[in-house]
Amino acid sequence: MSRNKALIIDDEALIRMMEADTVEEVGLDVIECGNAEAALDYLSDPAKANEVCLVVTDVRMPGPMNGVELAQHIAEYFPWIHLIITSGCHDNLGQRPPKAEFLPKPWPIDRLTQIAKKAQAEC
Repeated sequence: MSRNKALIIDDEALIRMMEADTVEEVGLDVIECGNAEAALDYLSDPAKANEVCLVVTDVRMPGPMNGVELAQHIAEYFPWIHLIITSGCHDNLGQRPPKAEFLPKPWPIDRLTQIAKKAQAEC
């Protein structure tokens, strides 16, 4: 099975595009979502979920679920997916999943690239 997709979840379109460009350079196909609910909707299709190897999510987004809660859900139900949580606010992130990486905004492009390459190699 080929897991070659990344979900980029952020309510700021410009940030999503920058993250998507960086992840696409590694060779992953990107699906962009503006909130956690759109990401969960995408992952609700088992065929689509099985293609995802990386999720990059912002903490603060509109809707009832924030990025940390989304990461917890993904870690529980999709354990093969690598997780990156990003935020411009570094306090009160809540309990993130043990395997989730945290990248403070503005995130270093080389670190995002490094994590995306690792996710791709391990999927």
